[in-house]
Amino acid sequence: MRSISLSILLIGLLASCGSIKPIPPEVVVDEDFEMPKSEMSIIKVPIKINLKPYFDATNKELDKVFRGNEQQCQGVSFSYIFKRSPIRFKGTGTKLSFDVDGKYSLSINYCPACSGFLSSKPYCLTSRIYVSCGVNEPMRKVHVGYTTKIGVTKSYKLKSTTKLKTVKAKSPCKVSVFNYDATSRLESELKTALKDVEKDIDKEISSISLKPEIQETWNILSKSTDMGGYGYLELNPQAISMGKISYLGDTAYFDAILHAKPVILSKPSGNPVKKLPNMSAYKEREGFDVTMDIFTNYDSLSAILTDNIGGMEMELKGKKVIFDTISIFGASNKQLHIKVAFSGTKRGTLYLTGTPVFDADSQHISFPDLTFDLETKSALLKGAKWLFDKKITNTLREYASLDLTPYLETLRTELNKSLNMELDKGVYMSGKVRKVIIKDIQPKSNQLHIRIHSLGKIAIKMD
Repeated sequence: MRSISLSILLIGLLASCGSIKPIPPEVVVDEDFEMPKSEMSIIKVPIKINLKPYFDATNKELDKVFRGNEQQCQGVSFSYIFKRSPIRFKGTGTKLSFDVDGKYSLSINYCPACSGFLSSKPYCLTSRIYVSCGVNEPMRKVHVGYTTKIGVTKSYKLKSTTKLKTVKAKSPCKVSVFNYDATSRLESELKTALKDVEKDIDKEISSISLKPEIQETWNILSKSTDMGGYGYLELNPQAISMGKISYLGDTAYFDAILHAKPVILSKPSGNPVKKLPNMSAYKEREGFDVTMDIFTNYDSLSAILTDNIGGMEMELKGKKVIFDTISIFGASNKQLHIKVAFSGTKRGTLYLTGTPVFDADSQHISFPDLTFDLETKSALLKGAKWLFDKKITNTLREYASLDLTPYLETLRTELNKSLNMELDKGVYMSGKVRKVIIKDIQPKSNQLHIRIHSLGKIAIKMD
C-alpha cells in the first residue's frame, strides 16, 4: 500500500515539473496586403561647384589677338592690334562678369583731300600725316567687360546669354594734329570686333556639362550607407531638378531637389543604380521632407520586450511563474506571434497572438487583444490549467505596450551621424534631422515594416 502511494506521489511530482511545449503557431501572411502608398520624398540639397576649371578651358579657347583696319584715301585711315590678357571670371549673385585687361596699338594716317585725276585710283593731294599710339613704345591699356546669365538645360549642359558691356581705353590716344578723337574711334571699333566674342563665349560655355558632377552626386546618393547597427540607409533617388545658379567668385551655388524613396534595410539591397534621368522642372522646397520605409527583423523588438518583461516573477494560485525571454516569433497578416520562455513551478514556452495598434499622436504601440494562441490554450488546459489565467495576458499586454519616442530619438541621432560624412573623395555630405516620427507600422512574416517621416536639412559639398 505504501509503495502504491509513493508511486502516485512521484507521478504527481513529475507531472508538476513537466514542461509546457505547445505546437508553434503557423505563420501565414497575406502578401497582397501592402502599406498605403507613400508620397515621394523631397530632399533639398544645396550644392556648390568650382567652375574655375571650366572657365580656364573657355579662356584658353577664345582668341587672344584681334586686328582691324579701315583704309581710305581721303580722311582718316587706321589699323589696330588688340591683345587681351587672361579673362577674369567673377560671379556676383545671379550674374557672371568677365573682365579683360588688354593692350592696344593704333596706327593712323590722314589725308585732307584726294583726287582721281589722270589716275586709276584716288591719291592724296598732300603728304599724308602719320601718327600712332603704342607703336615703337609700350602698348596702351584698355579694359573690356562682359556680363552673362547662365542656366542649365535638361541634359545638364550650361547655357548662357553674354553681353558686351564695357570697352574703355585706360590709356587714351590723343591726336591733336588734325583734331581727331582716336580713343572714341578705337573703342567703337573694338566694340564691333569684340561683340562677336559674345557668341564665342556662349559657344564655349554651352560645351560645358555639369552632368559628370551631377552623375557623381547621383551615384553617391544611390549607395547604401551603414548606420552602425541600425541597418543600411538607401535614399533611392528617382528624379532631380535644379534651381537658379548663383555665384560667388568662380564658385557656382544651386539647389538640387531630389525626389527619392528612401528605405532602411537590415542589409544592403544590392540594387543597381538607377540611370540619371533628365532634369525635371524645379519647385522651391525647404530642407528635406522625407517619408522613409524601414524594414527591420524582429530581433530588436524582441530585445526591447525582453528588457521590459524578462526576469519578472508572478504568483498564480500559490505557484510561481518567471518570464525569461520574450521574442517575436513571426506574423500572420496584421497580427504578431509572441513567444514567451518561462520557468518557475513549471517551465516551457507560451505563444501569444496580438494585433499591434499604433497611436501616431503619442508614438505608442500596444497589443490590446494579446491572448494565448489556440495551441497554447489547448496545452495549458491539458497540462497546467492554472497557467491559463488572465493575469498573465494582462501583464504581458501592459509591459508589451511601448513608448517609441526614445527609440526614435536614438534613430534621429544615428541618422544625423549618417548625414555628416565624406561620401567619396572630395564629396562631403552634411545634414541635420530635427524631427522623426512614425506614420505607420505593418508586420511582415519575418520583418517589421515601419514608415517614418523626418524633417531636416542636407547639403553636398564638392571640392
